Amino acid sequence: MKRILIILSALFVCAATASAQDVITKKNGEDIKAKVLEIDNSNVKYKLFDEPNGVTYTMPKSQILMIRYESGRNEVFNTASAPNYGYGVTNREPADGIRVGMKYKELKHIYHYQDWYSGLGDKHNPALMGVCSWLIPGLGQMISGEVGRGFGWLGGAVGCSVLMGIGAGVNAGAYYYDGYDYYYDEGTAIAGSVLLLAGSLALLTVDICAIVDACRVAKVRNMYEQDLRKMNYSFELHPSVDYIRMANRVQPTAGLTLAMKF
Repeated sequence: MKRILIILSALFVCAATASAQDVITKKNGEDIKAKVLEIDNSNVKYKLFDEPNGVTYTMPKSQILMIRYESGRNEVFNTASAPNYGYGVTNREPADGIRVGMKYKELKHIYHYQDWYSGLGDKHNPALMGVCSWLIPGLGQMISGEVGRGFGWLGGAVGCSVLMGIGAGVNAGAYYYDGYDYYYDEGTAIAGSVLLLAGSLALLTVDICAIVDACRVAKVRNMYEQDLRKMNYSFELHPSVDYIRMANRVQPTAGLTLAMKF
């Protein structure tokens, strides 16, 4: 009898140990035996159950269907899984407060250009837009849909060019002919050279800034349009329970429901 009690106790301890784990169920059906450490707004951090002292893993919540905790509680994650339009990590949630027809002066407060990843649906190539604004300041902004901003950069470049032309004209006026001989006005020449140099430096600054701005505008516009597509075309997986009548009883069956929004 004593031996039987020892065996039963050992089996009970093993069963309790086996159940003392969390199970992460991914949306693709994969189960991961783990110990969940932390859940934040976007990710779940965990360790593998078989490797309690091993690596800490991070998984986006958008990939998780539910977590079954060792206490028996289930937590279902209803995070929209939008199409991945990029080659990088683009499974972020759409930004709040966006609407159709927004301009860069508003978008730059919502998006950061460094968060952009190239995507299949992106219409604006940042490098190409930079080259366009190098050829004609503001052209890249115009192609990206920011026509007013593009004309602003173009107007700045034209103003600098006008200043250069004035400086060149003043410099040329330092040399004059009085009908008998040629004369050189040093003060006028210095003033013309200063205007010419100032216009040249200003034009160079405008060109560089226009190139950088065109790249940033293209990236922000791409993220904005990615989010508009996610809002108009999204897919969601919801856990569902259906009931099947079998003989004299009703059998519940668990499943997934795919919801498409467009």
